[in-house]
Amino acid sequence: MRTYIIGSGAMGGFYGALLFRAGYDITLIDTRADHIERIRRDGIKVEGVRGSHTIRVPAQVGAAGLAPADLAIIFTDTNNTHEAATTAHQVLKPEGFALTLQNGIGNVEKLVVVLGNPRVAAGVTMNSGAHPEIGRVVYTNVGTTSMGELDGKRSARIQTVAEMLNKAEIPTELIDDPMSFIWTKFVHNCGVNALAAITGMRGGEIYRTPEVKELLGKVIDEILLVVKTKGITLQEADPKKKIIEHCRVRYNKPSMMQHIEQGRRTEIDAINGALVREGKALGLSLPHNETIVAMIKGLEKSRHQLLHEAPRDYAKLEAEAAVEVKAERGG
Repeated sequence: MRTYIIGSGAMGGFYGALLFRAGYDITLIDTRADHIERIRRDGIKVEGVRGSHTIRVPAQVGAAGLAPADLAIIFTDTNNTHEAATTAHQVLKPEGFALTLQNGIGNVEKLVVVLGNPRVAAGVTMNSGAHPEIGRVVYTNVGTTSMGELDGKRSARIQTVAEMLNKAEIPTELIDDPMSFIWTKFVHNCGVNALAAITGMRGGEIYRTPEVKELLGKVIDEILLVVKTKGITLQEADPKKKIIEHCRVRYNKPSMMQHIEQGRRTEIDAINGALVREGKALGLSLPHNETIVAMIKGLEKSRHQLLHEAPRDYAKLEAEAAVEVKAERGG
């Protein structure tokens, strides 16, 4: 099964590399030329729970010149899902399909718009990874990949993908209701990821800081209010307890924290931001989540300025602001 990994950062990098090492026809696709150039020149360095390896997996920027594929696994962040869907459409055979294992909600729907419902499968991954530098990824925690067809059928194609992943030592199970699993992980990500990014604390530190742990509980209560109002069935009987207990024993670095540290755009619009939009549509007030979204937006901006822009001339900015105010007052 010829497979393209679209989005080859932390997660796509180690999924693709381990699949290639297991003997499958894999090519990594990413938009970052420096990352792809490093992989093509030196191989991708995979470290962490499966050992340290340098794997010379094929990689390229964009879809140009690629032979038609049977499968595209989507690992871009949610800000780039539409572009990933377009790339998948370009590289897939007419009968080929895309599998999304992304965070957040809305990704399935975007893929369906471009590819059509029958050509999309979905799931979640409870693995975690890091991408400390170009050409290098770290598989930081082993979890289960849960995936299935949108219609709930156990198709031959989805069974083949599960076999591939299990052979690559990425534990995988087939499920009948992937959207329920997506929402279950969405609830978890809404509760933990943004709060970790804002505070700079990992799960175990959040749990052991009473004020932050209390805030976590209030954030989760708002999330579950939306879930209850929409009538969504989650995979966990007591998701609040599950999330808090998860925090207690985990010290991995959530992807949103990594993005803030790197001065990159986060997935907040597909996580807490999506929750706030859902809440507004239902007439619900979610003040804690609204505040978290605003704080992440501010952190995104300040970290990008600090790491990727020229130093700001605040005296000049103040002078410009004074002129602006004077003009508004008719002076």
